[in-house]
Amino acid sequence: MKNKGKKILAVFLGLAMLSTVFVVPGGYFVKNVDAATGDAESGDSDFEKYLKYDKFKKDDRRSKYRKYKKAKDKYGFDSSADKFAAKLCYYKIKEMKKIGVPSAVRKLDSCYEDYKDYKNYKKKYRRPYKKYKKYKKYNKEEYDQDGRYDRYDEPSYEAAYKRYRRTQGNNQATLGGGSLGPSISVGLHAMIDEQIEDDSFRIRAFDPDNDDNPDNDDALPFDIKDRNGDLVASVAEGEQARVKYISNNEFVLYHFDGTTEHNSTTTVSRQINFEPQSADEDDIWFEIYHSSYGSSYDKFRDKVRLNYYDPSGSGNDRTWIINILPLEHYVWGMGEITGTGDMDYNRTMTISYRTYGYWKMKYSTAYAAHGFKVNATPGNQIYRGYVWETTYDRIRLAAEDTRGKIVIYDGRIAITPYSSWTDGRTRSFEDRWGSTNYPWCQSVSDPWGEHPTKSTRQLVSDGNHMVGLSAHGALDRADAGWSYTRILEYYYDGIDIYTAY
Repeated sequence: MKNKGKKILAVFLGLAMLSTVFVVPGGYFVKNVDAATGDAESGDSDFEKYLKYDKFKKDDRRSKYRKYKKAKDKYGFDSSADKFAAKLCYYKIKEMKKIGVPSAVRKLDSCYEDYKDYKNYKKKYRRPYKKYKKYKKYNKEEYDQDGRYDRYDEPSYEAAYKRYRRTQGNNQATLGGGSLGPSISVGLHAMIDEQIEDDSFRIRAFDPDNDDNPDNDDALPFDIKDRNGDLVASVAEGEQARVKYISNNEFVLYHFDGTTEHNSTTTVSRQINFEPQSADEDDIWFEIYHSSYGSSYDKFRDKVRLNYYDPSGSGNDRTWIINILPLEHYVWGMGEITGTGDMDYNRTMTISYRTYGYWKMKYSTAYAAHGFKVNATPGNQIYRGYVWETTYDRIRLAAEDTRGKIVIYDGRIAITPYSSWTDGRTRSFEDRWGSTNYPWCQSVSDPWGEHPTKSTRQLVSDGNHMVGLSAHGALDRADAGWSYTRILEYYYDGIDIYTAY
């Protein structure tokens, strides 16, 4: 039981689609809830039409291959020698016809049956169907959908397919970025107007090399910019900035040295950006404070933004605290694991986490109006930021070992669902959620991740969707010596590990 307890501690403090964490004496235990699979279906519209038209094309190619096979079986020849002999007879009878030999006489010739066979071969097989021999690779059950994709054979789907192919080239991992990857925007917390009117939002900056009980001697200056990127103010070392909401989507910004508000104030509309004055990506973290935030995970690398969201007529106005940082820094602060497991398990999880973030950056529009790409809560992936990174530093080590690596399938970014336990086997994406757009998520045997006591119904009730990676199974296999690539390739069918940057 002791070893099993250690594994539970090492696996999840969350679940990469949705999870709820409970802290109890003696360790962390996870109760999983259902996966946020809607994200996978709510991305770029051209991408969705691309997937559907691609399915139609593959289904159509399988149908053409089957016509080729049927015609070949009926009109083809058993050997090249038989075909050559029939071909000679074909040209013999044609020559007889050309020089005027009566039809009745031609039909009596010993070559006439072979002539008819070769004529059918040319007319009913070689010309219309032999060209489809190249589609043999599509003769698979996954494309046998009885014509269900015919409805996608229309101009709007084809046009979206072509647009998408033009912009993507041969691989979807095209977001660029430096050695730490492209920037991702993470929604941390939302505040209503009254909360910022009554209690100001506060922020200050520090050097990551001086993070043990930081005080003003370790503080860094930082810049404040508006939504157009124009400089609003520069905050000196040892000072903090304070923001209050006024009205009409506007904020008032104060400089504050810890005891006194400066007389000068600045009004900023809709968006406020807090950024390092240095261009070095590794040189700053921001500490944020607001009474409604109430989290000990209040330190975040690189950039912080306040963004006002006011959906028309909804009465649901919010100001979002957003962290903007390179994708690698995002992975360093992943709150899904503690990093205390085998390093190949940690590497497996950092790749899955990074892949999900990369997919969200490229396709998700779920939070576009709010001003960010991915939510830091269990609704997407749990992200804790700088405090988590420094508390559980083996996560960062695993991320650095796998820097830039994501999961792809046939050139597509392969969003990677995972859950804590299974009942001895995983489920395919189609079986669980009905979509055939994720063929890398197939059902596989999972004796290593089988829960020792809970029934399938209990596991599902707890939120274990059992699609994709099994966390406890992956941890067990890492302990048994499996590499992270072997683990990922076992749980996700036909995938490749691609270095995006």
